[in-house]
Amino acid sequence: MTLPDSFCPYVGLQPYTEEERDFFFGRERDQRVIASNLYASAMTVLYGASGVGKSSVLMAGVVPLLRAKPRTAVVVFRDWQRPDFLTALKGECLKSVALATGKTVKTNVDIPLDELLFSAGNESGVTILILLDQFEEYFLYHPESDASNPFDGEFARAVNRDDIDANFLLALREDGLSRLDRFRARIPNLMGNLLRLRHLDAAAAEDAIRKPLAAYNDRQDKPESAMTIEDELVSTIIDQVRSGSVSLAPAAGAGQPQDAEDDTRIETPFLQLVLTRLWEEELGANSRTLRLATLQRLGGAQEIVRTHLDAVMAKLEPREQTLCAGFFDRLVTPSGTKVACRLDDLGKWAGDLADQVIPVVTLLSESRILRTIAPPAGQAATPPSYEIFHDVLAPAVLDWRRRFVEQQAVEEIRREEQKKHDQERAERKRELELQQSKVKSRQMRIVATAALCVMALLAGLTFYAFQQRTEAGRSRDMAVSSQRLAEHRLHRIKDSIALIKAALSDEPFRNLDRLSASTPELFNRKIKFKVTYKSLGFKNPDGRDVYNFKLFPDPASIPGGKKSISSITYRMAHPTFTVQLVATGPDDNFTVAYDGWGTINVIALIEYSDPEEAPTLAIIDMRKVMMPE
Repeated sequence: MTLPDSFCPYVGLQPYTEEERDFFFGRERDQRVIASNLYASAMTVLYGASGVGKSSVLMAGVVPLLRAKPRTAVVVFRDWQRPDFLTALKGECLKSVALATGKTVKTNVDIPLDELLFSAGNESGVTILILLDQFEEYFLYHPESDASNPFDGEFARAVNRDDIDANFLLALREDGLSRLDRFRARIPNLMGNLLRLRHLDAAAAEDAIRKPLAAYNDRQDKPESAMTIEDELVSTIIDQVRSGSVSLAPAAGAGQPQDAEDDTRIETPFLQLVLTRLWEEELGANSRTLRLATLQRLGGAQEIVRTHLDAVMAKLEPREQTLCAGFFDRLVTPSGTKVACRLDDLGKWAGDLADQVIPVVTLLSESRILRTIAPPAGQAATPPSYEIFHDVLAPAVLDWRRRFVEQQAVEEIRREEQKKHDQERAERKRELELQQSKVKSRQMRIVATAALCVMALLAGLTFYAFQQRTEAGRSRDMAVSSQRLAEHRLHRIKDSIALIKAALSDEPFRNLDRLSASTPELFNRKIKFKVTYKSLGFKNPDGRDVYNFKLFPDPASIPGGKKSISSITYRMAHPTFTVQLVATGPDDNFTVAYDGWGTINVIALIEYSDPEEAPTLAIIDMRKVMMPE
């Protein structure tokens, strides 16, 4: 079947779907291993780094393999943001059984999940395979404190029962593994079947580039419609999108453990994003070859990836950008997890800009920055929800918001400085006009007095000259004083900006070392920081103990007390953190916490309640100040 002219065999940041399985390559071994484990075990846990391609390998790789098996019902579920998710999951199970058998299942969705699976399996005689994708979002939307949620118990019973012909696969981000402890007491062999999905290696990445192109060409009726690719471009792209080489945000790291093997692997979302952009560029130029020269003209893979979000945001008006800055942090948690928000909530947060929400989210959805989530069936009156389109966009969204807010702050400071300068200038002008008025009055008196005697005239002229010199000197002194004040404020702003840029740079410690000699007053060595840790009682996949670390300032060491500080922003300057900037305030005692298996050097940006006091930095070696909790 001939493909439409607009078709692209690469998908950008969008995961591959089951309908696009004929263009999905590079994961053949992974999908066979996952399918085999799902068949053989009641519970399989598939984990991997954010953006590694879990949803794609499941939908375009594993699901087609499973559906090809006779008497097999396949369920894929990821709508965790729905309040009625459990009812929806049960409905999907019954729908899949009906699809596999061609018969309607009479089981009622109101019974517990384990009973529903038992009844549906007995009635239909099929094996039910349930893939729970993006499972880390379940913990986000349904905390353990929600006593009204029966899923934990029903799910555990469904896994543990031997009389149910149903197996489960949980797919989640690597940094969400520890949250599975919530089920440890209910499911004895919770981690007994653990699979890790890694980034593509070079050979698999080459398949992911070349084979979709071959599949595309096989569907072309005319030879001239085929698309080719230069060999040099293939090797260059693979080299440029190796793990850690590119990111959507300058300060974004990978919020999961990495090892030496990861450094040689290729990050799939960025590979797809680069290929999609090259495809669009070549078609726009009426070219039927993907060329290395085009990649070089666009600045390489890093530039294509880095400017993806910025290019979309640049299309917005300043008011619309302000609107986005107001709700972007609602769509992403500080740890980099995306959160779905309803349209009416976005409107409430927008305030005076509420009328701009719909056109803005529409543009962002069309540009694949946001994804629209339709309301549940039967609830058409409920507003739709929106979430970040892909996990890898989360750090970029937070980074864009940070840069926008910083730029707005700098511009506000400049406006305030200009306002003060204009006020001082107007004050000097008023004083000068007053002085000139006084001079004119004195001149009139001198002219009147001149008629009396020449000596009085000479004395008056001498006094006038003296006063002129005095007033001129006073005006000159005022101008010099105002200039010095403005220069001092400007230097303070420049120093603070330089300090913040150094702290947010890719090599913060090297850049801060250079600044410490020129601006030592901006480095705070009075405030002392403390670090406590406690064991969480389990190990990471590499066998190392996992701890909960807390970092906070010692209140006794703050010269002006806690009230003198408005906020402390921590730069977790290590590639194992997805979100490296964590802002804290006095309500949480300026505390940052994380679960991990090691300590790092942390940069603390301290901002003060007194707006005249410039921000300062503190550098903390956690290893030197840590103590057990």
